[in-house]
Amino acid sequence: MWAELLGLERVGRHDHFFELGGHSLLAVQLMERLRRLSLGVEVRTLFARPVLADLAASLGSHHEVAVPANLITEESTAITPQMLPLIDLTQEEIDRIVATVPGGVGNIQDIYGLSPLQDGILFHHLLASRGDPYLLVSQMAFADRGLLERYLAAVQQVVDRHDILRTAFVWEGLSSPAQVVAESAAAGERGRAG
Repeated sequence: MWAELLGLERVGRHDHFFELGGHSLLAVQLMERLRRLSLGVEVRTLFARPVLADLAASLGSHHEVAVPANLITEESTAITPQMLPLIDLTQEEIDRIVATVPGGVGNIQDIYGLSPLQDGILFHHLLASRGDPYLLVSQMAFADRGLLERYLAAVQQVVDRHDILRTAFVWEGLSSPAQVVAESAAAGERGRAG
């Protein structure tokens, strides 16, 4: 598999993935191929054990995480703690979250805790004395209204397709910060977090 990915004729058990020309994109491809063979390993394991023999010894030690089914459906008229297996919130906290989402329960796709990376993003947001280190502002000009409308329609398609672009962090008044995925959000609409 290494030889094929790296375009080499032979690879020895003491060869180093990155010294042979491997890079992060090839590492991701390798992880996917191993996963298809039920030999799951995390990409960080390859960075920690880049020698073939060492990596081979760790194969199969990674177990896929089973993500529970989303219990919030289009028919849901309320969200209860039992419907949120990935975060421990009280009914009062859930109601507080629902109140922050335009459209309420009907516009909530899911609620779950922050990942460690997202915890760091929130930390830096809260630490910032002015602005937000993760917020990038740009200004665009369009030759005519038609071009602007086409651009906004294209951006809306991207927002509709990707959950992360409809996700907000909510933390005020909660025992632990949550991310809330909205069913829909208008492109250009400023999200509210707090």
